Amino acid sequence: MSNHARLAAYPAYLFNRGLADARAGRLARARDLFAAVVHWCPLDVEARNALALANFELGDTEEARHHWNEVVTKQPDNPFATQGLERLQAPAP
Repeated sequence: MSNHARLAAYPAYLFNRGLADARAGRLARARDLFAAVVHWCPLDVEARNALALANFELGDTEEARHHWNEVVTKQPDNPFATQGLERLQAPAP
C-alpha cells in the first residue's frame, strides 16, 4: 500500500477505533479520535455527529451544540443532528 493510500485510509481507521472506544465506554478517548477525524475531514458529517454525541455524553453541551449545528448547516435534514439539538433543548431531568 502506498503512503498516500495509507493516509487516505487513516481517518476511517480512527473513526472505527472511536466507535470501538465509545461502545466500550471510553468516551473521552472516542471523543479525541472523532475530533482527529473531523480535523482531517471537516466535511465528514458522520464523524462530526459522533464527536457531538461523545461531547454530549461527557457533559460538554456547548461543544456538542457547536458540532451538531455544523452538521445542520451542511445537511439541514440530518435526523441525528436534529435530534441531538432537540435533546440539548430538553429540560434536564
